[in-house]
Amino acid sequence: MNTSSVLRVMLSFLFGVTFFIGDAQTNQLIASDVASSVAQNQSREQPSATTFAGKIVSQNGERFILRDDDNQIWYHLDDQQQAHKFFGKNVLVTGVLDGPTDTIRVRSIIEAKS
Repeated sequence: MNTSSVLRVMLSFLFGVTFFIGDAQTNQLIASDVASSVAQNQSREQPSATTFAGKIVSQNGERFILRDDDNQIWYHLDDQQQAHKFFGKNVLVTGVLDGPTDTIRVRSIIEAKS
């Protein structure tokens, strides 16, 4: 192999490596931008939580609900395990209300101070 052939091979190799590295960096930037955009959209779309006061009671002995006697309303609770822990107690439930089903998507339940 003569010197010019070796030089061409080396230049081709260097050009290929540079192109590959540049392409990888571009893909990382694109992936980073996409991830950032998705996170921003999720935070904008996530509804804010509200706190509901009431007493955890059993509905027909099968499901636990939040009964708000002050406003004469009751709510279904999507987290039955957590609700069970507070059965019979006055609580504050923080979550997002799904209006059509009157179900609170529970984020937390704490016992209310008397």
